[in-house]
Amino acid sequence: MAHSNTSGDSSQIQDNVLKVVTKYSHLEQLQWAGDISKLKIESEDRSNVFRVYFGGSDSSSIVVQCATPMDAKEPHRDNAQLEFNALTKFDSLAPGSAVKPVFYDPESKILCIEDLRDYVIYRNSLISGHLDEDAALKLARDVAVIHRDTHVANIGADAIKQLDKEFQNATTLTIREQLLFTSPFTPGDPSHQCSDAVKARLDWLYGDQEVLRAAAEMKRVFLEKKEALVHGDLHTGSIMVKDEDAKITNAGCSYVGPCSLDLGLLVANYIFTYYCHILCPEDNDNRRVFAYRVVEMCNKTVDEYFKHMTSVTEDVEIYQAKFISEMAGFAGCEIIRRLVGPSHVGEFDHTHDAEIDALGAGVRLLKAYDRIHSIGTLMLIALMLA
Repeated sequence: MAHSNTSGDSSQIQDNVLKVVTKYSHLEQLQWAGDISKLKIESEDRSNVFRVYFGGSDSSSIVVQCATPMDAKEPHRDNAQLEFNALTKFDSLAPGSAVKPVFYDPESKILCIEDLRDYVIYRNSLISGHLDEDAALKLARDVAVIHRDTHVANIGADAIKQLDKEFQNATTLTIREQLLFTSPFTPGDPSHQCSDAVKARLDWLYGDQEVLRAAAEMKRVFLEKKEALVHGDLHTGSIMVKDEDAKITNAGCSYVGPCSLDLGLLVANYIFTYYCHILCPEDNDNRRVFAYRVVEMCNKTVDEYFKHMTSVTEDVEIYQAKFISEMAGFAGCEIIRRLVGPSHVGEFDHTHDAEIDALGAGVRLLKAYDRIHSIGTLMLIALMLA
């Protein structure tokens, strides 16, 4: 058994991980894991995530996620169980849409998923200037199918209540509400870790009652609209891509909420990609071409989504207009959250000036969200396109 060069505590954690994996070697995906002496383990980028594989065979491997310190202190916050349930649900509704869950062990609070070692994080792919249209459209279809097949208009009021109970995690929902809708819009909040340039422009937020009212309304929709099972944190860092394939990951924030949330968060992250490239002086001609490809991909994503998300409770045109209005509001909140809060905005590592332009996009979307009823209008207002 091989271990990384870590402390004794970490070594003990790794030993426990291997024992748990071996316990599940009766599963078809883990038949190679029966002999613990032939297993190897290494830490991934995050301290609580490990990759377990069989001896010299790199093809037999899985990824294991242990409970975080917060989970240990608050046993009711069993995000791993919720994530396992969500990934299982996603894969059953739209096969291949999400990373495949292998097992969840409630005693150790260990979640095991397939190893997407040949995939890359979507955000990194976009930053590097690579966008596969087939992968982006597959993502839009998969999200649409998940929303459609769990939508209250499709499964009924009683079933949506049961689904809501199954995916309830009040602590996680409160944290998300604080991160997206409260902390970024509260002057002096201790979670603020924005740059000096953004800090100097925060009066755009705190001095504009229209923006603050819009953020408050989006918080209400986030908390009260029980429409379908949503991912809840669908940004480009929660998606893995390889060629024309895309898979959803990090489903621990899934809950029954507004479908527009997932698309709003995704489009907000596409907007970050746009500014990442359009304002980069290096090889600007090619980067501008790519930036406009990203804009077009936003249009195609929403069109593809609406082709497949056919479960609605009212006239289709009215539903889609309201959906995009909410999507614009959620996108505005997500843009401001990433710029003002503790998140690292990797898109702007080499284009810091883009922060102010992106902040302006977030503000414009919130000020105009209730008048935005098409994806074309959303992008025009966000990016001030001629």
